[in-house]
Amino acid sequence: MARGTVLSLTGAEGCVNRREACPGDLSNWKIRILGLVLATGPAWAADLSLADRQADFGEFVRDVTENYAWPDRQEKPWLSWQARYAGAVVAADSKESLANVIATALDELHDFHAEVRSRHPNRWLPVPTFADVWATPEKDAARVIAVREGSDAQRAGIAPGDVVLRIGQTPVPAAIDGRLTAAVDTREAQARAWALLSLLAGRADEERHFTIRDARGRVRDVTLPLERRFDRDQKPVSVRRLADDIGLIRFNNSIGQQATVAAFDAALEELRATRGLILDLRDVPSGGDSSVALGIMGRFVSGSMLPYQRHRIPDYGQPDVERNWLELVAPRGPFTYAAPVVALVDHWTGSMGEGMAIGLDAMHRATVVGTPMAHLAGAVGEFHLAHSGIDVAFATEQLYHVDGTLRQDWLPPIRVPEPTTSAAVLVRGREQLEQILGSTGSGH
Repeated sequence: MARGTVLSLTGAEGCVNRREACPGDLSNWKIRILGLVLATGPAWAADLSLADRQADFGEFVRDVTENYAWPDRQEKPWLSWQARYAGAVVAADSKESLANVIATALDELHDFHAEVRSRHPNRWLPVPTFADVWATPEKDAARVIAVREGSDAQRAGIAPGDVVLRIGQTPVPAAIDGRLTAAVDTREAQARAWALLSLLAGRADEERHFTIRDARGRVRDVTLPLERRFDRDQKPVSVRRLADDIGLIRFNNSIGQQATVAAFDAALEELRATRGLILDLRDVPSGGDSSVALGIMGRFVSGSMLPYQRHRIPDYGQPDVERNWLELVAPRGPFTYAAPVVALVDHWTGSMGEGMAIGLDAMHRATVVGTPMAHLAGAVGEFHLAHSGIDVAFATEQLYHVDGTLRQDWLPPIRVPEPTTSAAVLVRGREQLEQILGSTGSGH
């Protein structure tokens, strides 16, 4: 499938010259792949011929090879997918088991923006949408640096600064090793960070069991329930008027809903006369749609259009050709909110939420305060495999701040040190806004 035939490029953000082979002894990995396929069980009847499965897997490999946004990454596991997964494709006699094979291959990218659109009950849940613990690997464990507000982890008493010793009955380093494959370098830091976050989010049909050591040195076992629950307002946006005439608008994982634009317009009308505004982007883990983000950002722009991010497609049809363009925000609405704005971000600021953060910063319309974001890389395209009907999504465009920084590498100008809590980020955001208001003499 060539670049021009991507099934869809989601509004969420939104190839040749591949030479290196994958390292590693693959004999044990072949056994693991076949075990995974055979373990899928009889949930679906055998409904795909071998020829159909082979055709779809071949198309999947071509789609990634020709369209993946990061062709120059050091490891290129897609170069050997066709050979390494041949036996697994033979054994995968249903749509469900073929989807598992493809998902396992995509895992080797260590990219949370690459996934099979599957509802298989044993699937690994996507990060950050289902993540509630954010941690970083240490020598023999993992340090919790953030816990999602309103999550099962928070209700269970897991706190920033805690140390995860075991996942299930397995020490953290061994669990990470088991989540990675022999086809890639399991010592690489980004791969190990990816594996840890995936393990902490868990599988859709399994409870999660952790052994935790808290700041006092006390060790306890924690079980998190099978059904994930995230407490949040059911409205697209929540609106508050804080002390000292400061407005706050929080997005409730709603940047993918077209109704959010009208809800935001109503909230902005309510807060029109405030001295300053806090935009809370800390609960948008599922990303969203560009049209919604553009509608929101357009309320902070007056006069001419302003650039908010740069897109790049490498190897655009030819190995030495690339496509680049700036995306602009146009003014909209009955008025422009002109008072100072602070935007709050954290690890659950994902995808289009990250795009809004870099855009507000690039347009000089908000000061961004918080922790590193979800680091979701690129704009996602979706590909449909004709015989099985499986949909596969992965990044097909690179995204940049207008200053040239890759979006996934960009950090908020006002950093809140970690480990930290949600309350501490809000306090720092309010302090920053008051500082801006004081320096500009804004007020009534």
